[in-house]
Amino acid sequence: MNYGTFIELEAKIPAFGNIRTVTCYINTTTQMTHNYPNPWDFHNTYKTLVSPDNYHKVVYYDLNEIAMGAPIGGQCFLETSDKKKVKINDWCGGPPAWEKDGQLLAIPIWTRKFLKGTVQQIGVLDTRNMELKIFKKTFRVLDIRSFEKTTIYGYDSPIHKTERLNFDIEKERVETLIKLTA
Repeated sequence: MNYGTFIELEAKIPAFGNIRTVTCYINTTTQMTHNYPNPWDFHNTYKTLVSPDNYHKVVYYDLNEIAMGAPIGGQCFLETSDKKKVKINDWCGGPPAWEKDGQLLAIPIWTRKFLKGTVQQIGVLDTRNMELKIFKKTFRVLDIRSFEKTTIYGYDSPIHKTERLNFDIEKERVETLIKLTA
């Protein structure tokens, strides 16, 4: 079931010389806008940052807005229960999602691409091999909700022109494979 949100904006229109109020209707779902965490609001206290096996935890540092009012991103590390710390990437978004067995982590990674601007790519961290696969496909704003076996579910651009995400890591092209070291 779709719900919507009304937003009133005031704009000064130079041709008329005064301020006009415009009411916009944004078609959203409660699943997209009322979830916590989301790409605009997540932090290190969120319990799903800990792997299901309780051995790993994702920790963010220096989170900042990508642009004014935009989602946040920053350095991201994987910490183990034996206090090892490994950098995943310098510019990760969130929230990430663990695969049910706790060995794979799906995480949005911010990047800049020629002619596309600032976009996100899906990174999948294999904690057994300590390898980060960054997939070639780009997205506007990822809102990853779950990771089941080989498929990542969520939304691309959860507020504007939303598209459902159904990303099978066995069928998508890998752009980069990075071996992570402590």
